[in-house]
Amino acid sequence: MKGRNLLSAVVAVALLGSLPALADPMADTIGRWRDSDGESEIAISRCGAALCGRIVWLKEPRIDRFNPDEKLRARSLLGLQVLSGFKPDARNILSGEGYNPADGKTYRTTLELTAPDSLVVRGCVLGGLICDDDTWTRQQ
Repeated sequence: MKGRNLLSAVVAVALLGSLPALADPMADTIGRWRDSDGESEIAISRCGAALCGRIVWLKEPRIDRFNPDEKLRARSLLGLQVLSGFKPDARNILSGEGYNPADGKTYRTTLELTAPDSLVVRGCVLGGLICDDDTWTRQQ
């Protein structure tokens, strides 16, 4: 019996060693992403211990016209940081804040890779009671 337990332990360790490493949601999310309507691209990168994202391409020039601060309403959206503070939560989904230039509001937001080139961006209000999703596609 003792020999069988040792053999089982060796096989288990060998099998665990052959499994792929757990994905790193932060590293896997870094890159350039196009929103679902093809209007903009956001570059997600490390900023300190978290991830953030900036608009790096726009199909057409746009300004931040809905910003709550009147002095910022004439600024270009190009280069604007729209994602900040993203870190893995208990489910290994990235959580942070997302600024939506379409309404000038900041939302509790999650980023979840559903495939290597597919990122679901979910903004929520009322403690997650009401959410809206957008699926972004990785760009090369």
